[in-house]
Amino acid sequence: MSTADFGPFFGATAAVAGALIGLLFVALSVAPERTDPEERVVGDVRAGIAFSCLVNPLAVSLFALIPGIGVGQPAGVIGAVSFASCCALALVLARETAPGRLRRQQLWRLAVQALVFAYAAVVGFELAHRPHDIGLERTICVLIVVLFLIGIARAWQLIGARDTSLVSEVARTIGSRRRTTD
Repeated sequence: MSTADFGPFFGATAAVAGALIGLLFVALSVAPERTDPEERVVGDVRAGIAFSCLVNPLAVSLFALIPGIGVGQPAGVIGAVSFASCCALALVLARETAPGRLRRQQLWRLAVQALVFAYAAVVGFELAHRPHDIGLERTICVLIVVLFLIGIARAWQLIGARDTSLVSEVARTIGSRRRTTD
């Protein structure tokens, strides 16, 4: 298997990323205006990370489609920039929101996403040094899919949809039982 075998994947992911970014902009434009400053900051952070999670795969995929350019160096640089973006968003969130459950939850999610971006950067730079390592290139492909899923999940939260993940539902159940026993 050669690097060229990944061309169809990168072509498809570039198209998917472009479509999802367009939908994100539509969702932002029709989302209700948030009047509470803290809710606005949380919404801005969610939008920023959703955008980063979609732009990262778009940029990596587009660079991968350019003949003669390996995917490693662009994936490493874009992963590092995305990591820095997470750090900046965490600083904004910490500075402009009151301590509490919502802030802790958002900071936790940002930390997990920052780790994904950091891992993508490390894998990308490693692939730049070993450009024929198909395993590393597959890892970049898997990370692109993971970033799509994170971006879609963050966009879902951004439009105000209820978080129905298993973890959030278990936490809600435990919280409601504590309130009824108090």
